[in-house]
Amino acid sequence: MAKYPRLLWSEEKLRDNIRFMNRLFAAAAFPINWTAVSKAVCAHEEIVQTLIEEGVSELADSRLDNLKRIKSLAPEGRTLLLRLPGLHEVDEVVRYADTSLVSEQITIAALAKAARAAGVRHRIILMVELGDLREGLLPDQVLELGRFILQQDSIDWCGIGTNLTCYGGILPTREKMEQLLAVKHSIARELGHDVEVVSGGNSSSLPLLLRDEMPKGISHLRLGESLLLGRETAKGKLIEGLHGDVFTLEAEVIEVQVKSSVPDGERGMDAFGNTPEFEDVGEHTRAILAIGKQDVPIDELVPVDEGIRVLGGSSDHMILDVGSRAVKIGDVIAFRVNYPVLLQAMTSPYVARVRA
Repeated sequence: MAKYPRLLWSEEKLRDNIRFMNRLFAAAAFPINWTAVSKAVCAHEEIVQTLIEEGVSELADSRLDNLKRIKSLAPEGRTLLLRLPGLHEVDEVVRYADTSLVSEQITIAALAKAARAAGVRHRIILMVELGDLREGLLPDQVLELGRFILQQDSIDWCGIGTNLTCYGGILPTREKMEQLLAVKHSIARELGHDVEVVSGGNSSSLPLLLRDEMPKGISHLRLGESLLLGRETAKGKLIEGLHGDVFTLEAEVIEVQVKSSVPDGERGMDAFGNTPEFEDVGEHTRAILAIGKQDVPIDELVPVDEGIRVLGGSSDHMILDVGSRAVKIGDVIAFRVNYPVLLQAMTSPYVARVRA
């Protein structure tokens, strides 16, 4: 018997999306590579194996536990640590990540020491702040830190990169990419060092490549949401040629009752400290599902059946207005999945992951 709630994923549609990316980057007017980001699926073993089988040569993740899993599945494959390393984990970073994103001198020194002790050379991509206000140095700080990096005998400074849209919502534009390339040129001119990797961001940068607006010299993108959900992250639009329904969430109906649409009695806060508002539509048929905010952000869920509406829920219950639908106990309701839902569903131990 199937276990619910569960997240279904289509191997066929995922393979189609991977092949789309491979064709797109192979056909680009200049050399540019992509790295598959597995953090939204917690480096799920079957999904990682699918990526490897389709020829993905580098996988990126923000968690070392996930990189360990990737290395166990593909010891010869390349791994990239997306989140800046913590000082407490540098020994494991140089063991499980071939490359890491960095922005601080003290961290680079610790990585160099750990790499030296392990007898390896560790690759780093220095992150540059271009306005989104997450990680990275301001462009005019790069050369000073660059001089320090070039003195480290167990560090390979392979690239520079930037991150956009994740925190400040700043859009990647041709101008932003040209700012990043200007940093590359200043490093070559002032330090005599040529960085091979210029990582122009995440899935929000993909439309620049699709519109032929990506400037030559950007040589790398880090892609997760576009690969897994078929969307660019800046405006959430589906990219033509990609599947947006690789993943579907399903949950079981555990109650169906006709009730009022407005609570009755003196009201206070709900279980999460909020005071919810309710639309009075009279009595209607309401279904409760065995899934809640402990499992996924239920307010982000969109029923596949457009005649069903999400009303809300608590930690382990989700309440729907099922309208005129003939819903009964034991039925399964399907939902479309966005990035926050995918991330939390893959992280939750209470949600089964099943290949469709």
